[in-house]
Amino acid sequence: MDISTDETEVSQFPISVVEQETGISKELLRMWERRYAFPVPGRDAAGNRLYSRAQIERLHRINQLLAAGYRPGAVVGADAQKIDNLVAEIPAQHSVPREDPVVLAEALNMLASDRPEQLRSYMRRQLQQEGLPRFVLQVAAPLLQRVARARMIGEIKAYREGCLQELLMECLYVATSQLPGGETRLRVLLASFPGEGRTLELQMTRALLMGEGVDVLFIGSEPEVDDLIAAAEACHVQVIHLAVSAASVNAQNRQLLHDLQQRMPAGVSLWLGGSGCQELGAAKDEPCFVRLQDMLKAIREWA
Repeated sequence: MDISTDETEVSQFPISVVEQETGISKELLRMWERRYAFPVPGRDAAGNRLYSRAQIERLHRINQLLAAGYRPGAVVGADAQKIDNLVAEIPAQHSVPREDPVVLAEALNMLASDRPEQLRSYMRRQLQQEGLPRFVLQVAAPLLQRVARARMIGEIKAYREGCLQELLMECLYVATSQLPGGETRLRVLLASFPGEGRTLELQMTRALLMGEGVDVLFIGSEPEVDDLIAAAEACHVQVIHLAVSAASVNAQNRQLLHDLQQRMPAGVSLWLGGSGCQELGAAKDEPCFVRLQDMLKAIREWA
């Protein structure tokens, strides 16, 4: 448990004040409390939630991390020191593009008013203007994050989230199919752990890699270890990249990772990406990317 001033400060601010100060809705605050055990409020005599100033400040820092591309599962339940360390690293990411609130607001408006064709055209224009890496980081990822949050608290219907996902899948597929071929300095085998079921996130990772000139071998989700090893050896890849969310952190996948670590071909690196990679048990020398931005930085630094 995190022992900090969050737990010891006097709780005096009602949930309406926290919502107003942080921009985080009451519904989302309650959901985080249930799911991540933060923020846990005090109570007044009538049983109403009360929050401390330290909790509000911590929520502000969590907002910074979410805006920088972190997923809620990776930061909301983290201790205060870890959050401070992550926030301190944000200014150093000079090459990471920041989201454009105007673009996101326009896209959300089109989605909420059921204008899929206009949204499709708008996304295609953004993709053409920004290029694949910036589109994934600056438009697609934050837009999906905002829509997912809105859907969880009932502000957006599930069918609209599904519409956005299919639309983005289409845009990314078309864009990657039009990329020029040629020699590449890096070949990556991309797959996911059993239980992921996040095809769009895999396609976003694939698009980000291909936009940086990486040759991506995408063999789908949930392959067997034997298939991963065989594909890596036959196709002469330099990296096996596995996506892992917090939902797929379990004993079965820990064993799968251990088996893969023991059988990795010589000269092939193992990368893990996603909110669950640190909890799954990556080795100390294995890159573990909670954010897409971190993977992009590693790609650009590849020798």
